[in-house]
Amino acid sequence: MTFEDEFPLALRSAAELAPDTGAVALAAGAVRRARRRRTRGVLVGTAGVLTVAVLGTVLLTGHGPGAAVVPSGGQVASRAVSDAQMLGLLTDLLPPGRISEAGVDTGSNRVVHLLHDDGRGASTITLFVERVSGPDAARCLDSFDTPTESCDRTVRPDGSVVVIDKMNGRSADQPKEWRAVYATPGGKQVVLTSYNAVNAGPPTTRPEPPLSAEQLTAVVTSPSWDAVFAGLSASAADVSPLPSPGAASPAPAEILATVTPLLPPGTVVGGPQTQESAGRAHLEVTFEGRTSMLLVSVDPASKENREAKGMFERDPDVTRLPDGSALDVRVSGASKSGGGPDVNWAVEVFRPDGRRIRVSEWNGANGYEFRPGTPALTVEQLTAIAADRAWRS
Repeated sequence: MTFEDEFPLALRSAAELAPDTGAVALAAGAVRRARRRRTRGVLVGTAGVLTVAVLGTVLLTGHGPGAAVVPSGGQVASRAVSDAQMLGLLTDLLPPGRISEAGVDTGSNRVVHLLHDDGRGASTITLFVERVSGPDAARCLDSFDTPTESCDRTVRPDGSVVVIDKMNGRSADQPKEWRAVYATPGGKQVVLTSYNAVNAGPPTTRPEPPLSAEQLTAVVTSPSWDAVFAGLSASAADVSPLPSPGAASPAPAEILATVTPLLPPGTVVGGPQTQESAGRAHLEVTFEGRTSMLLVSVDPASKENREAKGMFERDPDVTRLPDGSALDVRVSGASKSGGGPDVNWAVEVFRPDGRRIRVSEWNGANGYEFRPGTPALTVEQLTAIAADRAWRS
């Protein structure tokens, strides 16, 4: 699920800043960020997780991204890559170190997570093998949402894409996340995240995550994952349907040009903001002496959104408008459950044709810092913006 999908409904960053414990909890945090279009997965279970109680602690002595990969037991069957083999594929690709707290999610998209300690501090590493619509989804995360040290996106000669995203913690004591994504034109995607910590919160265990950009790339692009993909494609039920064709997401400049005239008279818009993602734009607004940040997201009409609208309307808090649109207002607090002082105000509208408009407001300079206090615009003013006829064109 994307940031703009989650933001009107819950304060994602506040949840991530609340420190969970254990490698599995941190792996679940990786799901929230690396699988941005999906509902979060919980990497805990009885049959699907290999714990150290079963596997013990593994010491890697001679493997690395440049080593040949020969899973124990010989060739992996295309339809039956076991949990132990899945874990072995990843550990064979990692530098020498001690492995513990390893687990494998046995859902249709395979996930393996573990603690890796090379002697300089333990690190949680999580790897996802999944099918997606294509390499266009493999892009740098928006630095407005996450503090970013650097990001490199490389299109390879065969049309596949490799993204290396190095993200800093949202505060000085929070861990860093380094993320590699490899996606092919055929819909294969491998995502690896590594942290300089064993928990979702402090303390950190080392200055930086253990794998370099070259090592991250070697792991996600390894042909070892082909056997796993063969298993994923063995059943049609394991492959997510591709999105139906539709209009492209509007450019940030187009969204800004639409929303600016809809602001209440007397609103002062702040200086230009760096906009990195299509389909959304953020702007600082000041009204009657109060300053807040607005995020406006626009999804074009699509079959998927029309289907989502039907589910959306089942919520008793959703209001049906005379033109057939569905409108929802959410106010969230700063705690992990959304309680506490209000810090986020959001209005979401589904148009009858499936176009989806979201207007969110909070007090902060970016998408991960939130302060309590009266916002610049009222919920009624946000509603007027989100429901305006200007978004129909």
